[in-house]
Amino acid sequence: MNASTIDAHVLDPEGAHLGALLRLADVRGARVLEMGSGDGRLTVGLARAGATVLAFDPDSEAVERARRTLPADLEDRVAYRAASAQGLEIEPGAFDLVVFSWSL
Repeated sequence: MNASTIDAHVLDPEGAHLGALLRLADVRGARVLEMGSGDGRLTVGLARAGATVLAFDPDSEAVERARRTLPADLEDRVAYRAASAQGLEIEPGAFDLVVFSWSL
């Protein structure tokens, strides 16, 4: 079990947060922008469900942990960035869905 899996299990042992997101939106083939991704608590699940994810967080240490624990089979579906929402330049219409959890 890697650090990302451990953190997700501790923070959301039943997978309710990811499950709620997946009930609200079909992410298969979607381009998802994940704001405040932290160490990838939701990122991996979104990618496993078929999304391509750009996940960012201002905490560079959390982003580095997320990069280190990203499963190899998802490397082509996930990109992590250490950035704030104000500092990230996004083309209008570049994403189908924006998600955030525990971020203000």
